[in-house]
Amino acid sequence: MALATAFTLMAAACGGDDDATPATTAPPATDAPADTDDPADTDDPADTDDPADTDDPADDPGEAVGFVEGCSERSVTDPAIISPEREVARCDPGYPLPQPLDERRTVVVSSAFRLEFNSPLLLAISQGEFEKENIEIEFVNIPYSDSVPQMASGNVDVAVGGIEIALFNAGNLGLDVRATLGNYFPPDAGNYDEAQTGLWCRRDAFSNPEDPDLLETADVTWSSSVGRGSVSVYYSIAEIERRTGQDLDISQTVIEAIPNVDALTALVNDGVQCAVLLDPFWLDIADDPDYFLAASQTPGEPLGQYSYGSRMLEDRELGVAFARAFIRTVNTFFQGDYHSDDEVMDLIAEEIGREVDDLRQVPSLVMDWEIREGTTTRVQELFIDSGTITEFDTPVDEDLIVDRSFYLEAVGAL
Repeated sequence: MALATAFTLMAAACGGDDDATPATTAPPATDAPADTDDPADTDDPADTDDPADTDDPADDPGEAVGFVEGCSERSVTDPAIISPEREVARCDPGYPLPQPLDERRTVVVSSAFRLEFNSPLLLAISQGEFEKENIEIEFVNIPYSDSVPQMASGNVDVAVGGIEIALFNAGNLGLDVRATLGNYFPPDAGNYDEAQTGLWCRRDAFSNPEDPDLLETADVTWSSSVGRGSVSVYYSIAEIERRTGQDLDISQTVIEAIPNVDALTALVNDGVQCAVLLDPFWLDIADDPDYFLAASQTPGEPLGQYSYGSRMLEDRELGVAFARAFIRTVNTFFQGDYHSDDEVMDLIAEEIGREVDDLRQVPSLVMDWEIREGTTTRVQELFIDSGTITEFDTPVDEDLIVDRSFYLEAVGAL
């Protein structure tokens, strides 16, 4: 199938410790001894004893040649563990050290968002972490679904998106596009005593506004940034089904594709009755009794990702260098409750154009560069069952969608 024809279908369907950065660069990863004496996170070791996926070294850190300086066993976690209480992978602030490329490279990165969830990427650019790797970033504003064919052709190198239908279609078509880095999860996901990112609804759209029946969400109009193919639709359905113990049939539900900056207006004006609202947009209605949170993100599970295209997948040195700069940024600026760090918050606020006081109305996000096991399959299964995916009827294998090897190599776990 010609690429342009294939993606006609795709487009239609889709949618701190920050003061310890070393001034030195690292020796090659293979020269760093394994950090065998670090007892950190002994309750969540690297997945060295799990016999599953033994044919894929990217999923078996037991084959590690030795963690790089500043990283250790706590820099890799078992991807099968999905819990909001789990320890996320971390190295020391300022690590892994840069290993500058011999020749300067330009990497084209696309994103339609400048929000807190992708601020590690923005700070990696503004604070010179890519520069330390001899990488220049060209940032372009392109939605993820439009970036996928350009990644396959080599015109875009990295794209910010969700674990969404455009990614699955790329895998189904055998395109050179893979999710290689995760992004974040909200710390309070699944706790409905806390207002947060998620599917917000108007009470007056339900037969009993005082106690809305969550299954009635199927009968009203929703919005998400990329329509039915958004991963936010997945978590909304999954959480409503978890809360009610019943299936939610959205096969006839109208789900509009509305950019998040406009979704709140659509909800308030009754253009839609439920809307996926990201941080910080939901804050305007959090205390308004006319609205309620129907579904949060699924707990402990990053549902966004950074994809590599054909050039990054083929040029492994470049792909690892990009991952290393991103991971170093998370370790340097996003350890723990980074919202309590004035310097970090000033940097984030400047990059995304929001006031620090506004950002601090919500908890720090849990930035997580790893990708959980099985997420892509769960999302596809729900999309297939709901009729959102019609081009195939069994989930595309994870190895055609995800490549964990770049972040594992960046910390020396591969």
